[in-house]
Amino acid sequence: MRVFKCALRVMRAHLIFPLVYIVGLSFMGLFMAMSFSFGQADEQFQPARGEYAVVDRDASAVSQGMIDALSAVGDKVEVADDRRAFQDAVAKGAVDYLLVVPEGYGDAFAAAAREGTDAPSLDVVFSYYSAEGAYLDEAVGSYLSAVRTILAAHPTATLEEAVDDALDAVGHTAQTTILTTDAGMTEADRFLFYLQWSTYTLFAGITVCIGVLTATMGRTDVRRRSLTSPLPFISYNLQMGLACLVVTAFAWLWTFAIGAIAFPQAMTSMTVAGVTWCALSMFAFCLIPLAIGFLLGQLSASITVSNAVGNICGMVISFLGGAWVPLDIMSPAVLQVAQLMPGYWYNKACGLAAHLNSVPTLDAIVPILQSMGVLLLFTAVVLVIALLVARMRTQTSTAGGNAAAHTAL
Repeated sequence: MRVFKCALRVMRAHLIFPLVYIVGLSFMGLFMAMSFSFGQADEQFQPARGEYAVVDRDASAVSQGMIDALSAVGDKVEVADDRRAFQDAVAKGAVDYLLVVPEGYGDAFAAAAREGTDAPSLDVVFSYYSAEGAYLDEAVGSYLSAVRTILAAHPTATLEEAVDDALDAVGHTAQTTILTTDAGMTEADRFLFYLQWSTYTLFAGITVCIGVLTATMGRTDVRRRSLTSPLPFISYNLQMGLACLVVTAFAWLWTFAIGAIAFPQAMTSMTVAGVTWCALSMFAFCLIPLAIGFLLGQLSASITVSNAVGNICGMVISFLGGAWVPLDIMSPAVLQVAQLMPGYWYNKACGLAAHLNSVPTLDAIVPILQSMGVLLLFTAVVLVIALLVARMRTQTSTAGGNAAAHTAL
């Protein structure tokens, strides 16, 4: 078992990779899963209200209507008619929206509305602290637009009548209702989200670790010494395969175990069969980055290349698998592409397994087996390609061209 022990020492020399990718990213997944609230809302919807100030130098019906429109969506704050007071109110966050109505604005606005010319401008300042200022400005804009439309449509209407009709029009609000589902989100769904997010952790971590391990052990000088040693070729490959499986098993057990420890309520609410099939589905998915890491090693990929492949492919597979954005809101074209990725089938298997009954029927298990079968097919295809590359390398004189290999341990 010298090759096996040597491979583990190589992995220990590159311990930073499992610590960052497997241990570190798994904790990130835990924090993200814990931060989500899956409970139903128990309060009525309340729209946000901003704080506004109006300096009315016009005292017309139009300016008074602006104040009434703002009072419906915000809370008034008194600000003195002074430039320094304006600056302090906005800079210190005392108001979200400051409106200054110049003298003669009402008559000028009414004349512009009847003649179809541009309306006079207002002095408006938004707060940079929040979006409430834009919301309040939208309320003023809606009111002025309604007044302009009424004056243009009814030339004989007085300004006071137009203002009253405009306030009545903008005063209508949409009714909101909180929709509740028959099956609320549970702690099992929180654990399921963690399993789905772990596609990135597992893919990136295992791909990088196996890629670094196989590339190090497959360097030219190391490979030549192994081929000239009395160790049988089959034994060498078996020991290397066992070392890769140990690394993969560590990533699988660690990721699943801390999830089970962090979400004990999910473990108690799920059946034994559900937890078991979730774990088996995760292991089937772990074999895919194992095969890809082995392929990278046969291609003599550098550590930089292994990191790039693990991260980029991991993010793509996680996204298209529905780990970051639900597939239900994606277009049919994206959904068709997602079905070509292993993350989709892994998340589907975990979703089905998490809701198994205590005594699952064959009809409930078959879809899980089908999804796992697709994952194993992905693994088999990549492994065949990797073995073909390895066979081609043994037939070359340089076996990858890494004659200047540095010391691995």
